[in-house]
Amino acid sequence: MKIIFLVSVAAFSLAQSSAMAAAPAALMNKTISTSFTVSIPAKTSDGSVRSTSRSVTKRIYISSAGRVFSETSRRAGGQSERAEKGPEVTAKAFRIDGNRLVGVMALGSGASQMVISFDSGFQSCTAQILTGGQGGRPMTWKGLNGVVYTSTGSATTSSPSCSIQAGNAFAGQ
Repeated sequence: MKIIFLVSVAAFSLAQSSAMAAAPAALMNKTISTSFTVSIPAKTSDGSVRSTSRSVTKRIYISSAGRVFSETSRRAGGQSERAEKGPEVTAKAFRIDGNRLVGVMALGSGASQMVISFDSGFQSCTAQILTGGQGGRPMTWKGLNGVVYTSTGSATTSSPSCSIQAGNAFAGQ
């Protein structure tokens, strides 16, 4: 039992150091900011049909050690929420694939995949967001207003923007 635990700890440590080593030096100590709007036609549990829309702003900081920190702000109607996540969560949510940062965000029974593509010098970026249900099935989620929604059509993302800046945008908070 003790040997299995040590092997597991060693494998975990190796995976963590590999993830840190995967971040290109040009991306370290940088903050990436994205924003977009996701709209999903949906119905509520009482059968009311609505077109839901949520504005999302996400900031991602990659430290000089390659650790990823994120902050997500969401707004829908008069409701809003903000969440911060450290490397203990983001290590599983983000991966670097060449000149792209790929992240997955849960959305009730569905998910969104965010792909941030960088230029060759990691000085500029573009963002693409795809949202859907598992196996094409309708998604169910709880809105910021507490209402449960079920999608009745495909999600669309509009106005994705992306920028990158040197330094830690979270340091002054």
